[in-house]
Amino acid sequence: MTGEQVAQIYNPDPFARPVWRAPVYRTPAGIILIAWLVKGIARLLRLIFRHPVAAAVLAVLAFLWLNLGWPGMSVLVGCAVLILVIWRVCWPSAFGQVVGTPVRCAWRAWCYRRRWHAVLSIADLAPWYRGRIVVPVLVKVTATRYVDRVAVRLVSGQCPAEPYHNHLAIIAGIL
Repeated sequence: MTGEQVAQIYNPDPFARPVWRAPVYRTPAGIILIAWLVKGIARLLRLIFRHPVAAAVLAVLAFLWLNLGWPGMSVLVGCAVLILVIWRVCWPSAFGQVVGTPVRCAWRAWCYRRRWHAVLSIADLAPWYRGRIVVPVLVKVTATRYVDRVAVRLVSGQCPAEPYHNHLAIIAGIL
């Protein structure tokens, strides 16, 4: 068969233009599995290098789980909780500075980041540039017991003296 006949073999119209398609190659399942495995290992290594403290804690917990089993792990977690409770009761100000404030800041930052784009868009605090909404970047959240302070990096070209940017302080109440 010539190329034209192959291209027209499934077309009932003999005068139709030929439709050329790229060939389809079947990839063996073994190669796909190896590629997935390599990609998974690369992502795991990147995660470990980006979060070394969390990875070390998980590695120690896994090691203890393998050596002590679940009863040993339960005793370890119980001791850690007991130490935190004693610390909170005996030295509340030190506990608040070392544990309470960072945990509160992280929690509030997560709450703000979850709705940041939507709230700024609805409140008309995100300017349009070339048909896209440009949202100021949420840099840091400092949470005290009564007040949240939100540090925002404005978009290039924005001025904090403009009237609608003063409403960024009100966003804390909306979120």
